[in-house]
Amino acid sequence: LNKIRRYGFETVVAPTYSREFFYDDAIVYASGALIRIGSEGDCSNVPPLLKRISDRWYTRLVPASNDPLMELERNAEFLRALGISDFRSTVPMLPVIEPQPGNKRKTNNYIIFPGAGLAIKQWPIDHFIDLAHRIHRATGWEGVICGGPEEEGLEAIFMKRVGVPMESRIGRTSLEELVSIISGARLLVGNDTCAIHIAAAVATPSVCILGGGHFERFMPYKTELETNKSLPVSVVYKMDCFHCKWICIYKLREGEAAPCIANIQVGTVWETVEKLLTDNK
Repeated sequence: LNKIRRYGFETVVAPTYSREFFYDDAIVYASGALIRIGSEGDCSNVPPLLKRISDRWYTRLVPASNDPLMELERNAEFLRALGISDFRSTVPMLPVIEPQPGNKRKTNNYIIFPGAGLAIKQWPIDHFIDLAHRIHRATGWEGVICGGPEEEGLEAIFMKRVGVPMESRIGRTSLEELVSIISGARLLVGNDTCAIHIAAAVATPSVCILGGGHFERFMPYKTELETNKSLPVSVVYKMDCFHCKWICIYKLREGEAAPCIANIQVGTVWETVEKLLTDNK
């Protein structure tokens, strides 16, 4: 924060709708910028009292609709409010960093991304193992399991039981390398994580096991401009308690997935994957 202050920025723009007091707001405050623009936002990530305090740290708060919007639409709303009146939401694009010489990117494989930021959002690892068997039988492709160091426990279970050709890159990639691996894959299957959004941004077909916590905010994708890129396909077990912001009304054991995730059957995901494979031949 001291370093940010020393840069002497004149203008700071914080586009996040669900601001965090000790992250977005703290950076804006520390900047000391003459012009500090942010979103009116909501209280998903901040108590109302702290939001009332941090609202005063901005010189301009951009109005935000109370309607539920997918995040890409929300970003477009923010940009239009800044005066870019013709901006319309579409799928973001990520540049792909080519691998180092001698570390050629494989292009005839599929990716399993079994981790999630919260255990409650994590499809059971045995389901991913079953799915890997089905994909390999149908395609003959080698699989790659990806994730961060926090997924090493899942990696140990997965690699011990999977029994089909599979390379593990858990905890062994930088963010740029992960983008490169995903861009070269034929298919990615995972939970609602960054990997699914990376796949969308590099046009890799993907299937997302999607729960109800933030349903329709980050997934499924909705854009204002049409695209011919391959968008993530969501598999959902619809329940009346959707939009709970992952404050689950059911009593769960530690590490257990929410019912909206746990009740998604392997066969249902496989039907989606199989259709995606057929459509993309």
